[in-house]
Amino acid sequence: MQPTDIQPTSLGALVVNEMWLMYGSKFAQQWQGLTARELKDAWNQKLEGLNESQVRRGLVACLTQEWPPTLPQFIKLCCPWTVPEVAYHEAVRGMTARRQGEQGAWSHPAVYWAAVGVSTVDLLGCTYGAIKTRWEKTLSDELARGSWPDIPQPRTALPAPGRTLATRAEAEAALKTMGAEKLLRQQGRPHRSWIAKWEARIAHGDHPSLGIAQMITRAKGEREETVCDSKGKLHGKQCKHCEADDAKVDG
Repeated sequence: MQPTDIQPTSLGALVVNEMWLMYGSKFAQQWQGLTARELKDAWNQKLEGLNESQVRRGLVACLTQEWPPTLPQFIKLCCPWTVPEVAYHEAVRGMTARRQGEQGAWSHPAVYWAAVGVSTVDLLGCTYGAIKTRWEKTLSDELARGSWPDIPQPRTALPAPGRTLATRAEAEAALKTMGAEKLLRQQGRPHRSWIAKWEARIAHGDHPSLGIAQMITRAKGEREETVCDSKGKLHGKQCKHCEADDAKVDG
């Protein structure tokens, strides 16, 4: 058999020619006794269902192997997702990337959906030995489907509490964009509207419980005991500054 005997018009012919170039007599000896046409037809038949991109993936993988693979070995090189342990490690890398807001590298959508079926928590929290049986079954079930939805874009990961990268100015600008200026104006001010509501209810004959009455009294006392001078400083009603001001008024 000579490589020129087979024109690369099919996947089988493509593989045979490339194998000859990479392995030379090693490949020829492996298939000794078959004509070029028979060899091409045999490979063509076994590669049915694969596309050129997958076949070329297998050929690239052959560059790291000293000896030519058998046909079943080559198909696994073309479709690494069919090897459970290989697919498992791909799923671990992919799901780790998605936790960081990245898409992840997926050789086949079945690997992603198998990872979803097992759950990210179990996939990333267990060793392959612990999850092997469950993973193999889930992957096998997914591969048997024959068609798969597209892999969705990852959700943006939320920063941990206190880890946000937004500055205070950026956060305030975002709130203004959302129409939350009123919230910004009220920030830092004690919310006392409930006192006025209760005062209105009492004026109409309503009687608060003892606990609420004490809260109203205490809150009103705090509000009345705090006054602001012309320089914006806070003073208690009986502080020296206020007493001096009162003395001036009395005088």
